[in-house]
Amino acid sequence: MRRSLGRTRWPKQQLPGLPEVSHSDTLIRKAASDAGFDIETGLVEGWLGFAVSGAPIKAWVRGMDRCLYLSLSSPAVLNEMPGRAADGGPSTQSPAGAISCATFEELLAALTRARVLDATLPDRLHSRWKERLAQVSATETEAVVRQRIGQDLFREGLMDYWEGRCAVTRLDVPELLRASHAKPWKDATDEERLDVHNGLLLAVHLDALFDKGLLAFDELGNGLLSRRLSPETLRLLGLQGKAFRLARCVEGHLPYLRYHRENIFRPD
Repeated sequence: MRRSLGRTRWPKQQLPGLPEVSHSDTLIRKAASDAGFDIETGLVEGWLGFAVSGAPIKAWVRGMDRCLYLSLSSPAVLNEMPGRAADGGPSTQSPAGAISCATFEELLAALTRARVLDATLPDRLHSRWKERLAQVSATETEAVVRQRIGQDLFREGLMDYWEGRCAVTRLDVPELLRASHAKPWKDATDEERLDVHNGLLLAVHLDALFDKGLLAFDELGNGLLSRRLSPETLRLLGLQGKAFRLARCVEGHLPYLRYHRENIFRPD
């Protein structure tokens, strides 16, 4: 079932309790539609279900206990989502769990983020890479073409994953952002090459430092600078005396960041 919803003003306040059921469902449908969930799959055990055309992600939403709950079909996506994790979701659909949203604005943001993550996790870029390779001629499928297509997809994926912003500075000028592999292309498997966790979207100066082993990140996402960089160099780069960290560092990043620290980073 497809629904086209008109513009609705979102309630700005923290929910003291959900509105009456019909009004609540209307706003839930509005959030799903605005987030790109263009198919309504129906009511299951009190949860309104939604899907995205051509994508595997499914979402279920319900209001209860003075809160809105969002359940997702993908554990990989749910694990990346901000918000308090909770048990929940229609048991007949075997969802991955649920997160809570205090307002309809938060629900809209969560649904939008879920749709974006679904396009990159856990192996969607690798699948899209194989699809694009199948569309080029046999004479073009040499290593250089495979790498070009893969790196283009990798950048697209990182732009989505990091919401078009540098993972450290939050700079949002695409021309000044680079897709950096933590485990280099030449050392990675095809799956690792197209894993968004094996990459950081970085401002050009941070990308150069990261690529040359003069910058790394620890298991908490804190920045580590090589002692080869002089105080004057750090001053010119705007890094002297500044602590910085990744805006997001999840479990999937950890093995790649560890590889980079152990094999690329030059601390001294």
